[in-house]
Amino acid sequence: MTLSWSGRRQLLYYAVGIFLATILLFVLWDTFLTRQPTCQDGIQNGAETGVDCGGSCANICLDEARAPNILWARAFETSPQTYTAVAYVENRNQGAGAHAVPYTVRLYDEQNELVVEREGTADLPPVPQVPVILPNIDVGNRTVARTIFVFTASPQWERVRAEALPQVRITEQALTADGTRLSTLIVNEGLSEVRNLRVAGVVFDAAGVARAASVALLERIPAGTSQPVVFTWAGATSNVARAEITILPSF
Repeated sequence: MTLSWSGRRQLLYYAVGIFLATILLFVLWDTFLTRQPTCQDGIQNGAETGVDCGGSCANICLDEARAPNILWARAFETSPQTYTAVAYVENRNQGAGAHAVPYTVRLYDEQNELVVEREGTADLPPVPQVPVILPNIDVGNRTVARTIFVFTASPQWERVRAEALPQVRITEQALTADGTRLSTLIVNEGLSEVRNLRVAGVVFDAAGVARAASVALLERIPAGTSQPVVFTWAGATSNVARAEITILPSF
């Protein structure tokens, strides 16, 4: 039997429809039934609680993470026309860190007028408190009376395995009476060398006000060895009470 022209066209439509439906079914089958869920596939699957986050994924979903808390921010003069700004950030996500979180710091004078504004990014490693230190801020002939530090975007937190962090500790911490020199020894107790380890030092007076701060970078600490870290500041600080040294590991 010979099909009419309209019959052949209708048969062609059916064939095309079946072909497209077959492709669609194959894609659905490959996506949802055969492909193993990953944390980079752009869909919520497997044990995830969000798209590529939560569950077994390293990334923590934004609605499950806790925002960093700015404990305080202060600036102090380090030389004529130059200030250092310090913010203490509380990381409330235990065992998690965030890379390159954008921030803005603003310094104001006694009349609450803006002196200078700086933007940057900060890594927040998996430690309870993270000092963010911004040295060498030129303020001209102005005097800074108030400091505001804010993050301008939500961090993308990721879980960090404890065994992935360097096995280092602080020992032999010493602070001179005038606050011009703070020293310590960083001991690598792990089985592999540690690279690019940042160490922050902050000096406080009796009222708990930060008076000096700096960050050192230790490029290499071989396994089973130690390396000294020394912070020095030109001007003496009156009423020096204590110092805090914080290890800021890469992750």
